[in-house]
Amino acid sequence: MSSTLMSELIAFVVYFLYASFFEWAFHKYLFHSNKFIKATFRAHNLVHHLRYKYSPSSYEWHEGRTKEHIVMDWFALPLFIGFHLPFFIAIQHFTGIASVWGGVAAVTAYYFVYEYFHYCMHVPNQRVFEKFFYFRFAKEHHRIHHKHFLKNLNVFFPLADLCLGTFITAKASREEDARLAQSTTPVQPLRKEKVAAR
Repeated sequence: MSSTLMSELIAFVVYFLYASFFEWAFHKYLFHSNKFIKATFRAHNLVHHLRYKYSPSSYEWHEGRTKEHIVMDWFALPLFIGFHLPFFIAIQHFTGIASVWGGVAAVTAYYFVYEYFHYCMHVPNQRVFEKFFYFRFAKEHHRIHHKHFLKNLNVFFPLADLCLGTFITAKASREEDARLAQSTTPVQPLRKEKVAAR
């Protein structure tokens, strides 16, 4: 194997790991914040999350419901590649290490993994891999995100969630719900006082 090919393969692995952090930041600051691109925020936070909620019956697509707002717009991948390409070129130029094509391949692969498995989570179809442990784990990880919007920001590869403190398990989610339920004081109905007739 040539040293150039080896460099590109190593770059692929490094950039694929990096992509988890890019997804995390993109998801948090563009999908769940209206500070930057309001249309992106509306499409994801106000449409996708309202159509696909935490409960299993509303998290998954079913007959009669449109499949809109499950995948990103067609231009997302060219946009991601275009955003990263100058950085990949600059890093290769200054380090002298062949890595541009590894970077482009990593961004492309990560995008397709994200999109395909996110689609499969919301539109199950008894695919063989849907029974595999990791897919079931990732699907539950993402379903919890539909309840705790700023937790579990990675869809399929939660490296950034683990490193940045936004990873929450199903058990921790249930415990948090129980704590909130206990701390909430039930509101007593107002008693109607009889007004004395004058």
